Amino acid sequence: MNDTVKGQVEASLEHEDHEALLHVARSHLGWVMRYLSGRLCSDREEEKWRAIRALGVIVGDTQLVSQQRVVDLLRRFIWALNDESGTVPYGAPEAIGEILAVRPELQGDFLPILCSLLTEADMVQIGLIERGALWALGRIGSPVARCSPEAVAALTVASETHPDCDTRKVAARSLAAVLE
Repeated sequence: MNDTVKGQVEASLEHEDHEALLHVARSHLGWVMRYLSGRLCSDREEEKWRAIRALGVIVGDTQLVSQQRVVDLLRRFIWALNDESGTVPYGAPEAIGEILAVRPELQGDFLPILCSLLTEADMVQIGLIERGALWALGRIGSPVARCSPEAVAALTVASETHPDCDTRKVAARSLAAVLE
């Protein structure tokens, strides 16, 4: 991609100018989505969160991003969470949560998988990925309680007894959002 387009995307992210980002995405959608996906694993926390929010704005525009394209993106993020993928999926759970929050029509197929990151022994995550999954469930909110009582129980346990203080706080905020 040329430097002008890259500069426009970077500036719109830095200023969280979502209208400008949507404008660029209308003519360079694939590139913008790949750029944002690449920023999910940034070592700069704010850059990661800007990319997550921006991805939600882009994907939330149903005129711009087809359901099939969103499904393909979700599948890639879920594959990244699989040990066999060989990737470190920083930011993937948060991106999944953001996408499912703005595209609720996809929750039926993908929310159970997200919940399984906290409830199924072969899918359970630890560390930053676990914290991301906890955050993602809170971002989605009350549909989680209808989808998976086991995920609500996992949020409860994490909010009360997780050894990491920051993870306990994220779990408590998410539990409150899920129980609203």
